Amino acid sequence: MKKLTALCMSLIFLLSAVSCESKNQNSTRDNSSESVSSEEKTAIKLTNHMTDKEKQNTRAGELTVFDHEQKKIPEEGVWLEIWTPEQQKDYWSNYIENHPYNTYITEEEIQGILNSIGESDFTHSAFVDGQRILSGLPTLDYDGGETTYSPSLVSITDESGTYYLDENGNKITEEEALQATDIFKVANFDELKEYIHKDIECLALAGGIDESEIEPEYQRTIRVWEAIIDKSYGKLAFGTTESRLGNAPVWEIDHDATSEIAEFVSEISIYDEELDTNFIVHVTLPSGFDPEKTYPAFVLTDGVWRFGNHPALRKEMENGNAGSALLVSIGYDYSMNGMDDTNRKKYFCEKDKEFLDFITDNLMPYLGEQYNVDFGNSTLYGHSLGGTFAHYAVFNSDKYENQPFGNYIIGSPAFWSPGFLPYADLSEVKSEYGYFDRNDTLDKRIFICAGADEDPVYEEYYGDNDSTLEGVENLTKRLESYGFTNFECKLYPGSGHYEFIPEMLNEVLAKFCPADKN
Repeated sequence: MKKLTALCMSLIFLLSAVSCESKNQNSTRDNSSESVSSEEKTAIKLTNHMTDKEKQNTRAGELTVFDHEQKKIPEEGVWLEIWTPEQQKDYWSNYIENHPYNTYITEEEIQGILNSIGESDFTHSAFVDGQRILSGLPTLDYDGGETTYSPSLVSITDESGTYYLDENGNKITEEEALQATDIFKVANFDELKEYIHKDIECLALAGGIDESEIEPEYQRTIRVWEAIIDKSYGKLAFGTTESRLGNAPVWEIDHDATSEIAEFVSEISIYDEELDTNFIVHVTLPSGFDPEKTYPAFVLTDGVWRFGNHPALRKEMENGNAGSALLVSIGYDYSMNGMDDTNRKKYFCEKDKEFLDFITDNLMPYLGEQYNVDFGNSTLYGHSLGGTFAHYAVFNSDKYENQPFGNYIIGSPAFWSPGFLPYADLSEVKSEYGYFDRNDTLDKRIFICAGADEDPVYEEYYGDNDSTLEGVENLTKRLESYGFTNFECKLYPGSGHYEFIPEMLNEVLAKFCPADKN
């Protein structure tokens, strides 16, 4: 039962929003708020630039997202997710390939983990009444009798480096820390309880939990030990949680709502050679879809979350609140964690040009070959880091022969983000990448949006940069200074970073794809 407790506190830079002047909220060019039917304008044609390798590695099939959805943790009782030795080995064998930008663990360290996994080594995560247990747990065969025990070793890494704490919170050397983890025998579970409590106190010392949570965490932990002793715990399906072994790739969907539209969804696995990446794209057909008719595409990045909006958006069309459109979401291969900002930074920021190449010259022309797409009234949406990408996409659209989008949604663009700044020249961002130096006009519609209350949450990360709301406000001012008025900016009251998204998507779908009232 020897263990080393290292607490890694990870910051998730979600990314934020901005304030807009009310005078911009209805500012548009003549007739820009009305969609123009494909019969009233020349249909836009796209050229497919996919390579032979890309075409050979692209296929459409049935919906498999249910094999990768986030599964709910029961709100009552003790539950364990158990990993077999084979599952652990498979996970770590694929780790480097699936997390190429993760610098926290090396291939040599992973090989060491693989070598240490024995044939009877099961590992598990525990939940009590829906809350994850952070302190140490027994092996699954523990029966409450004599066992071995090793005190937890707490390590903390900050700007001064890595150091260790004893159970009283005093700094100790690495040698002293290793000596503190010597294994010794305890007679029974009752004797162990004192040490379990000390472990949880160490967890609080390292900042893993608040001091006020020491006693509640202790009581929950004891319940897990007791459930393992008497075998009264429930078993969670493998993959239910982002396991203690790492961030498992999972998709956020409402299982029941998604099941209702499954027969109308095509799941496309499409490979991009330039990025050497496989993408999972979902296309949901509107009610009464007619392959002979033309439909705009409503394209959402961050498919790991946004595919979950398809059922509600399709319902808006069914109810006559919006016109018919193809709902499209772009996600990463199921082996990749689309929620991980390391991956999102790669495609939205570091490789933004290559990602835009893929969407403009590969994905959208491919979809145009499968469906009759009204590209002139199609929409591209990005949020947070994706919002910075949507901003990049619209103001670099003139560099492409293909013009797959007439509309863009820039949601809570996180121009300030530490994840964004290393890959972008802010002078380029703040000049809209020189678009208006190269062009006199921009024949696109832009909807800029954010949650009115999201700024304070991320205040510590802004530094000398604009907050999200300040960034949005300054963007609208710059667009006015260019003489561009074909945009609308809206802040959603009472909303943080992401709460407004469902309402906003329904609203903008109806705006860009209005229902036929005839």
